[in-house]
Formats: sequence, structure tokens, C-alpha cells
Amino acid sequence: MVIDIHHHLPRDWQEYLPRLRDRCAELGIDRVVLCTSGVPGADNLQLHEALQEHRDFMLALGYVRIGEEGPGAVDRLYAMGFHGVKVIRPTVDYDDDCAMPVYERCALLNMPILFHLGIVAASRKGDPLRDVSIDRMRPAHLDRIARKFPTLSLIGAHLGNPWYDEAGELARMHPNVYFDLTGSTMKKKPPAFLDELLWWARNEQYGLMGDKHPYQKIVFGTDVSIELMDDVLADYQRFFDHVEMSPEHRALIMGDTAAEIFGLSD
Repeated sequence: MVIDIHHHLPRDWQEYLPRLRDRCAELGIDRVVLCTSGVPGADNLQLHEALQEHRDFMLALGYVRIGEEGPGAVDRLYAMGFHGVKVIRPTVDYDDDCAMPVYERCALLNMPILFHLGIVAASRKGDPLRDVSIDRMRPAHLDRIARKFPTLSLIGAHLGNPWYDEAGELARMHPNVYFDLTGSTMKKKPPAFLDELLWWARNEQYGLMGDKHPYQKIVFGTDVSIELMDDVLADYQRFFDHVEMSPEHRALIMGDTAAEIFGLSD
């Protein structure tokens, strides 16, 4: 099973999703994990509507704004049938004390979390979400969360761009922390850089410090429009070829690990 773990619901989702299904069929992508950032016209309510129509194809991550919402928001998403949570633009650091009840509830309900990490687009005119700091979204903030909630799956987007070293070491140390390679990462960084970042793939002493191989910690995602999905697939393929990755590890990255995270393996 090939799973795109990072795809955004657009405002024109009624027209978009049939086209997305067709394109994924052409590209060999079986399931898509759709998320929202709480934007008007493509928020949790619209994502829920889409899920009702396309449950055989999509999984849904509902938006929770860290620093403003509590565990009740997770309860509502769970009751609506969402598969996990997406967080972005928090008003506090991701690992702030006030956010811990949210993560505790996600762990209790087995709701994986996709964390936007690092740089984020600047606010547009009229955008009410102006209190934004990329420093609140550093990969390092996942360290405390991973330790407090070891059964909770944390997926860091964009390999922590621009804090790649932090992301790589978190992946190494925590069995419950994963990263996708979406965004500009594979455009500005060559396969050799990613290979160096995951150095512990070839080190006998430190290779399994977190009890998992580094290629078990990377998941496939696109985070682009339909027209660019094949380009992202090509980027992943270049990395696979550069490190001469085994078919088993390629399968893990392209979907097997995500299937395990979301309980689709059985």
C-alpha cells in the first residue's frame, strides 16, 4: 500500500477530490491523508464532509490550534471519525505545559499527530493568524512530547526545515517520532545530504539507538498540488537510488510505516 501522508484539503474540494483520486490511481498511490490548517472554506467541517464521501480513499487529520484549544477539541475530532490531528501556527511552543493535555488525549485515543515544523508562509492580508513564530515549531519541541507520551505517534513535516539536524537526531532517539520529506527540503538539499543526516543507517554502534532503522522513520508525503505529485515521487526515487535502498525499506517509506501508524496494517 502506498500512502501519501501529507496532503491539504483545498477550498474547492468537491471538484478537487475526484481529480486527486484519478491522479493517485495513475501514480500508484492507494490512500491519501488529508489535513486542514483551519482556513475558512477548508476547515474541520469541510474535511469531515469530504471524509464521508471518500472514506475508502482518504484519511483525515483535524486541525487543533495549540495554545488556544484543549483536549475537548481532540474529543470532538475523534467523535467525528477523524484518524488523527494536524497542528500548525501554535500560539505557544509545541511543548508548552498548556499543550500537554492535548497530547495526552491524543495518546489515549490513539490519534497520531502531524506537526508542521519550521518555516511557514507569511500571513496574507486579512489573515487573522498573525501571531506566528517558526521558533515555536522547531523539531526540538517534539523531544519532550515524545518522552512524555511514548505510545503517541508524532510525524514531523518537512524534516524540520531548516533545523534538519534536530529532526535527524530526534528520529534516531525516539521510536515514536517520524518525518516526511515534503516542502522544499528535497529541492534545496541533495540526496547525499539526506544520506549524511541519516548517518546512523550505517553505524553499528548507534544504528538502533531508538530501536528502529532510520528508513523506518521516514514517511512519504507530497504536500503539493495534483500537478506536482509526480515531481515529488521522483525526488523520493532519487534518494532511494542514491543510497541503494532495499525494496523492503522503500516499501516502508512509501506506505508500510504509515499503514502501521494509522492501524491499516491488519
